Amino acid sequence: MKTITKVLLPILALFSAMLMAQPNDISPESIKKVGADKVFYLVRHTEKLEGDNPGLTAQGQLRAVRLAKVLSSTLLSKVYTTDYKRTRETALAVAQAQHAEPNIYDPRDLKAVATTLLNEQGHILVVGHSNTTTELVEMLGGDKQPPIDDNNEFDRLYIVTVDGNNRMVSTVLLRY
Repeated sequence: MKTITKVLLPILALFSAMLMAQPNDISPESIKKVGADKVFYLVRHTEKLEGDNPGLTAQGQLRAVRLAKVLSSTLLSKVYTTDYKRTRETALAVAQAQHAEPNIYDPRDLKAVATTLLNEQGHILVVGHSNTTTELVEMLGGDKQPPIDDNNEFDRLYIVTVDGNNRMVSTVLLRY
């Protein structure tokens, strides 16, 4: 019970601060001030075309816009994406809506990516691939995840919340 209270109090404080704040009052700095946990939103790129370094299909573009709408009420402090056309295009709608410049990461060095992310603050979107997203969820302390179906599964949205000591608080899987 003590651990639950310790985890929930900062989240409730953040929620209360957000309810009382005007939209322009919410910033990454204000999130830090109320002692909020780190929240990572991890997705695989949306539906892609065929070929080397393909872009998104029309369905993939629509799903990327849907992701931006799903995250529209969440102030992201950073957006990370791999340097592939499909991941950059998936992150684009979110980055534009959030007035954020996407940061490129190397999916071949997930250990370094996890270390970088755990040293960040605030709410962070990470756009990756079917063979990296679940592994990164786990490296951030999240629950073990089943593999993503490479051909058919483009709608997983993981929300991984980590406390200030980089210990896992929760893993939630949503579909968008």
